[in-house]
Amino acid sequence: MTSVMGNKTKVFALYLICLLLLITFGCNPVMKAERRVLNNLESSERVFRELEKTRPCANDTTIITKNDTTLLVDTITNYKTDTININGVEYITIKEQPKTIVKTIKVNQIKTNYIVDTRRLGIMADSVRYYKVNAQINKEVGNKWKWRFWGLLGILIGIVTIKRSIIGYFNKL
Repeated sequence: MTSVMGNKTKVFALYLICLLLLITFGCNPVMKAERRVLNNLESSERVFRELEKTRPCANDTTIITKNDTTLLVDTITNYKTDTININGVEYITIKEQPKTIVKTIKVNQIKTNYIVDTRRLGIMADSVRYYKVNAQINKEVGNKWKWRFWGLLGILIGIVTIKRSIIGYFNKL
C-alpha cells in the first residue's frame, strides 16, 4: 500500500513540475513579445525604428580618399653673352659659366568621397515627414477649435443682446 502511494506521489510531483514549466515558458511575456515582433512585419518595423534611434550603425559612413601627386619640372638655362661685330661678322662669346635653374612644382590632388548609409537617411526622412504631417493635422484641428470658439462667443453675445432687448421691452409695459 505504501509503495503504491509513493508512486502516486512521485507521479503527482512530476506532473506538478511539468505543469509549472509549461506555465512558466508558455506565458513568458518576453518570448511572446519576441514571437510577435519576429512574425508580424508591422511590429518588427516599429521596434527596429526605435532601436535605430538609440543604436545607430557604427559604420554608416565610409570615407574613401584618393591621392594623386604630379611633379611639374621646368628647366631654364641662363647665359650671359657678349656680341662683337668684326668686319660685318658677328661673334658671340659667353662671359660666364651658364647657370641652370630647375623649378619643380609638386601638385597634390586629394579626392575624398563619402558613402553614407541610405537606410539612416531614410529613417531621418521618415521622421521629418511624420512631424510635418503631425504639424499639419494639429494646425487643422486648431483652426477647427478656433472657429468653434468664435462661433460660441458670437452665439453668447447674440443671446445676451436678445435677452436684454426682451427684458427692456417688458420693462416698458
